[in-house]
Amino acid sequence: MEKTHWKKAYKSDYLSSSDIDDKDLILTITKVVYQECVTQSGKKFCNVAHFKEDYKPMILNVGNAKIVKKFAGNKPHIDDWNNISIQVYVKPDVKFAGDTVEGLRIRTIQPKTSKPELLPNTDQWKAAKEYLVKDGSTIEKVKAKYSISSANETKIMQEVMS
Repeated sequence: MEKTHWKKAYKSDYLSSSDIDDKDLILTITKVVYQECVTQSGKKFCNVAHFKEDYKPMILNVGNAKIVKKFAGNKPHIDDWNNISIQVYVKPDVKFAGDTVEGLRIRTIQPKTSKPELLPNTDQWKAAKEYLVKDGSTIEKVKAKYSISSANETKIMQEVMS
């Protein structure tokens, strides 16, 4: 039987400790948006991470934002923080407004996730080719994002060169 967290009574548009209880979540950030948020401390502008998985967006405090920035290759602009895997957990002893509360934190070690396979005749294939042609990038940069067989690596390089 699933138990109900006491914070469920206080509806929130943002991910909170009551949404994940005591389990860690591995999530993929699709985008981070600077937006006005309504929080317990009132209205304020925040960096908000949105996820590929079916979870509410998460407000990034300074500490969590610094970790995401590190995972993004230390790029300081939130527009560059896309497709980043993070592991979120509940820290039970966060100091907030003179009180000790539960808070969401991002683990400092980025979770390992399997990369999608790059296959011919897909949108990703087309985008990878454009990336290689326009930016003059190397296949190694493509392989950092995708898994690709040696046969398909040869094929994409031949297509780029022709």
